[in-house]
Amino acid sequence: MADIEVQSVTRRLIQRITVYSVVCVLTICVAQGWYSWHHMSEEFDKSLLLIGETQLPLLAVSVWDAEPMAIERQLAHISQRPYIAYARLTADVGAVFEAGNPALHGRPNARMFNLAQPNDHEVSIGTLELVPDLSFLYLEIGRSVGFTLVGYLILCCLIILLLKREVERPLRHVLEYVTGSPQQRSKQMQSVGRGEDRRKDEIDMVVEGFQTLHQKIDLRMRELDAEVESRTNALQSAMESIHQLSIMDPLTACYNRRLFNERIVEEAERAERLQRPLTLVFADIDFFKRVNDKHGHSVGDQVLCHVSAIMRREIRESVDWVVRYGGEEFVLVLPGTDQDQAVGTAERVRVAIAAGPLHVRGQDIIVTCSFGVAQYQSGEATSAWLDRVDKCLYGAKQAGRNRVRAWENQDIQI
Repeated sequence: MADIEVQSVTRRLIQRITVYSVVCVLTICVAQGWYSWHHMSEEFDKSLLLIGETQLPLLAVSVWDAEPMAIERQLAHISQRPYIAYARLTADVGAVFEAGNPALHGRPNARMFNLAQPNDHEVSIGTLELVPDLSFLYLEIGRSVGFTLVGYLILCCLIILLLKREVERPLRHVLEYVTGSPQQRSKQMQSVGRGEDRRKDEIDMVVEGFQTLHQKIDLRMRELDAEVESRTNALQSAMESIHQLSIMDPLTACYNRRLFNERIVEEAERAERLQRPLTLVFADIDFFKRVNDKHGHSVGDQVLCHVSAIMRREIRESVDWVVRYGGEEFVLVLPGTDQDQAVGTAERVRVAIAAGPLHVRGQDIIVTCSFGVAQYQSGEATSAWLDRVDKCLYGAKQAGRNRVRAWENQDIQI
């Protein structure tokens, strides 16, 4: 049996459990962080308010008594708190006292407290600015979230280790058994390597099932391969036939108008790209309706086949191509041929048709055709080109039929 690439179901299961666990852990950590942030922020604010309320009277007395040493000691004591990064006292008389990091002055998260006169609380004698130490807050939140994260990660690791030991290891032996050669699969179940001192479980039943079915499966696969190959060949043959029917006219064996409409655009683009001439020849069987009315439609069909055969014979094989455009009308597509050369080709075809009457029911039916010729002009729309060729054909009809009329770079008067 050829080596095949197999993805471990246990590994995939572990990956999914890991992804789900990470998502759950992150969700829980975000929730825990959000809760801790709000809870500790409230506690933080309460602590700041408590400091302000307890220290304000002492600071007010020191400011009122003009004791700068006492003020500096109190501010230093406040700034040493773990959640205070900066303290600043501004007296109304203009004196400023600081403790902590002066660069934090004026931060948006600073708390401002008013210092009231000891004897008259309605009179302000200064302000106290306290800037909280957010790093301390972040550290506490990180600890709370970190303990939660570590706990869940330990749980996930235990689950993964359990899956590897109880599921992945036995399934790996089963995988080696299944992907082994027919000679290896024909051995006893002990070759899976699970030991004998245990009770059977689902994995053992799977192995035994493979041992029972692998011969029938191999035989059936060979039969199916042969059947698929046969049906594929038949389908390819049918598709080729359908393709030919879709692009060919069943009566004359010429290409049909559907193919012409698709392919003529490609021919024009190729001629434009390679700067090579491309010419169309419209051909119409003269008095074809009289043939049908006089001899019947079966003879008319023979006339169509007779004319198309002569056209295919007189053009270049594998280069030019003939299309039954509709009814008794045909189109000769001549790549790499300018208008003068195309006129010569059309004249040769016209003479060959006129010189070769059709023998039907003991009589000769003279068949002639009229031709219109026009070369593709650079940048010209396909519809305009076809209209010019059609006008040339109509001009040949009006001029007496059984003749070739080419475009003369001006509108043909009809």
